[in-house]
Amino acid sequence: MGAEPTGSKPMGAGPMGAGPMGAGPMGAGPMGAGPMDWPAYYDAQAGRSARSVLVEALRRRGDTPAGAAIDLGCGEGTETRHLLRAGWRVLAFDADPGAKDLVQRGLHPAELGRLAFGQARFEDLPELPPADLVYAGFALPFCDPAAFPGLWADIRAALKPGAWFAGELFGPHDDWAGRAEMNFHDRAEVESLLAGLEIHSLVEDDRPGQSAMGPRHWHVFHIIARNPS
Repeated sequence: MGAEPTGSKPMGAGPMGAGPMGAGPMGAGPMGAGPMDWPAYYDAQAGRSARSVLVEALRRRGDTPAGAAIDLGCGEGTETRHLLRAGWRVLAFDADPGAKDLVQRGLHPAELGRLAFGQARFEDLPELPPADLVYAGFALPFCDPAAFPGLWADIRAALKPGAWFAGELFGPHDDWAGRAEMNFHDRAEVESLLAGLEIHSLVEDDRPGQSAMGPRHWHVFHIIARNPS
């Protein structure tokens, strides 16, 4: 995935995000600058906190017991490990063949027993199983535009009654808008994608900022939504 904005913002605050599933380990670099060194990028992610969009989604669930979660584009695994340590069973996907070892770092045997990992690009994902939570942090924009409608339909189908979605989509003002291998959506399109879900938080972040690759303009929608019971 591309890098998350640095600096303070309403949702998703913290260091940059994980790598994309769709782009693969040598995916899109900044502004067409060429392949990106995802292993080095993941190393730079080590030690960061779980992103606030996930933390807030979990808070909004209240006392509901942990269940089955899917982490799409898990990267080096910060959010997957956060879920496992909170008692969740997690199916994590990433395109990078090195991601599995990174995700498993520091996990106890009981946590490893609740983890399943799949190496796949967004375009090649198997059918997603029913889930109580689907998390996709700064990853979905890297799905090929032609494949995105099917991916989104699979995500919606995987949400059990009462299940939650948390993640990000990119808007048309983003510096990467227009890249043929990525998908972008304006606010009306994002709201259309979320039709039928209970929108608990939809924060639009449209501003200049920083990334792991230097200054850029971010246009990001931070989403927390729930499938009605």
